[in-house]
Amino acid sequence: MPHEWRILEQGPEALTDIDLVASLLTRSSRRCGPEQIAARVLATGLSALRRASPGELLSIEGMRERDAARVLAALELGRRVAQATAPRRERLLHPADMAAQIAPRLAHLAHEEFWTILLTSRLEIVRSVPIARGGLSQCSVLPREAFAPAVLHRVPRVAFAHNHPSGDPLPSADDVRLGAALDDAGRTLGIEVVDHIVLADGAFHSARQGPGLLPRAAAAA
Repeated sequence: MPHEWRILEQGPEALTDIDLVASLLTRSSRRCGPEQIAARVLATGLSALRRASPGELLSIEGMRERDAARVLAALELGRRVAQATAPRRERLLHPADMAAQIAPRLAHLAHEEFWTILLTSRLEIVRSVPIARGGLSQCSVLPREAFAPAVLHRVPRVAFAHNHPSGDPLPSADDVRLGAALDDAGRTLGIEVVDHIVLADGAFHSARQGPGLLPRAAAAA
């Protein structure tokens, strides 16, 4: 199995050091494959790569300039990732916070859209993902579509949001049925559904806490 497929299917941790280095290299010839070159790269030990220079890599038999550049780029990226600090994520602790977060994208639209808001266990927003686009008064969504981003990003909590171009944020009978189906699907998947937000011009409705007004900044955006 090619290294790239093993990385995607099994994870990079399943590969040996030689396999990982070999995955960065192109196949040069039948006599000298990526694994052989990778073994030469690692001949002095994995820790020696921290100080590897372009000249040292290019002196290895079979190493091409393009491959040496890839190895150096991977090493530098690893160093930068190790030193990077995670950006501070906004916490959406209340329905008004969630409505304010998504309102600039939805409240002004003349058609319905359905979005999933991905959240950490501390209700920190990971990202907001558009799921479906509908017409003036309807937007068809399946639970598997709504939860697909949450499964992909492995988040423990989600909130859902869609808009009502009519200007009335009160959920329709279809909205209530969809909300119940999503709650059931979330319990099956082990993903907590924090809220269902319906947005309209200047107002919102939370399935958990009822109607409310959008903050001025969000309503004006």
